[in-house]
Amino acid sequence: MYRILIAALVFVAPRTLHAQEQQGATEPAVVLAIADVQADRERAEASLKAIIATYRSARGVDVATKATPAARKGDQEADGATVSASFRFASDRRAQIKLRDYALLIAGGKIVATHESNALTYLEISDNGSPYYQLFNAFQALPFPELALALGEDDPLEVCMQLMPQIPNVVPIRVDTEETDGQVYDVLVLASDDGSEELRLSFDPDTNVVEFARGVLRSGPNVEPGSELIWKVASKSSIPKVEPTDADFALDVSSRQKVDGLAALIDRRKEAIEDKSVEALKAGDPAPELVLPRVGGGGDWSLAAARPRPVVVDFWATWCGPCIGALPELAKLATEFEGRADVMLVNTGEQGSREERELRIAEVLKKRGVSSLPGVLDLDSMASRRWLVRAFPTTFLVGPDGKIAGVWVGSSPRSQQELREKLEQLCPKRDAPAAPAASK
Repeated sequence: MYRILIAALVFVAPRTLHAQEQQGATEPAVVLAIADVQADRERAEASLKAIIATYRSARGVDVATKATPAARKGDQEADGATVSASFRFASDRRAQIKLRDYALLIAGGKIVATHESNALTYLEISDNGSPYYQLFNAFQALPFPELALALGEDDPLEVCMQLMPQIPNVVPIRVDTEETDGQVYDVLVLASDDGSEELRLSFDPDTNVVEFARGVLRSGPNVEPGSELIWKVASKSSIPKVEPTDADFALDVSSRQKVDGLAALIDRRKEAIEDKSVEALKAGDPAPELVLPRVGGGGDWSLAAARPRPVVVDFWATWCGPCIGALPELAKLATEFEGRADVMLVNTGEQGSREERELRIAEVLKKRGVSSLPGVLDLDSMASRRWLVRAFPTTFLVGPDGKIAGVWVGSSPRSQQELREKLEQLCPKRDAPAAPAASK
């Protein structure tokens, strides 16, 4: 905290002692210089504490930010690739983070992560008492000071090490003032003892939110002599009018499969990338081909062979809570519309051998009391791809003409009622035969 001040004192001490010998008193200019350094440091430290308190307040701060690395030698400066991110922070180190196609929710000592390439998986880990360091371990380069301000350690000087990990040896030394685009900002200046590292945080003095940051590294193993590495961060930040709630930092994972690491969240299949740009199936579209092996054996089942009866095609997984919750209602439909419509469960998105999958399916159906529901196995998930299934459960109603009559993503009383009503339209109950006329 006082490393720069101590260095200053060591530098002036011999001169002061000599002056005392010569004049019997310390020179006033030296005393004033020391006092000015101390006052600057105290103001800078107070500003840092106030900024941290803002990012960790109940209402917190919403941030949209971009970070650009650069290298400079002489008059030449070259920018690297810009990385964008957005954050929502609140008290108790709660956060929403969107970074490099990942979405992370931090609350209650846990970090839940998903990736935009895959709507069916999630990762959940402990934050080990330090959400900032867990993020750093996962992403390494985090040139976003807001993460440390909101999620860093309790000690402000430890936060200084986290503000920009590439320059960890800075401490607050003063607060400057500067004008940018017609806006006057206070600038918290942090620097290392030897001047090789510097970080400037431009913040609104009325709200204490950071709008710009600039970090400079002038020496080190990764810096060529005469060069500088620079990190430029521009943020649009605001304090929400309403306090976020715990629900803002929670994710319903009941329809997602848990995986073991960040890399496992990414769907790297070429077809998955292609499918993202394709519009999902909708009512009126022709139903894709569907021929799959039956659960329990007995050959393949074909959607085309079920015509002209309407067919409810339900894509589900044994690890999907909403899928399992919808099974009793599907069983009711199968019973009520028997002979007029079919219900077929398409099990997909599973791990393990066919035998292991069938055992899990049988166990789930038995527990729900719906063992009679027929099902087929999408062993390679190609059927779910052809049907552009992006969440579980997804239920399709295929009409007698082979076209999709309705699509429902997820399961709710409303979607179940809509499915029932659509089925009744497609296959109304047959009129009971007229009673024979009484003989005269």
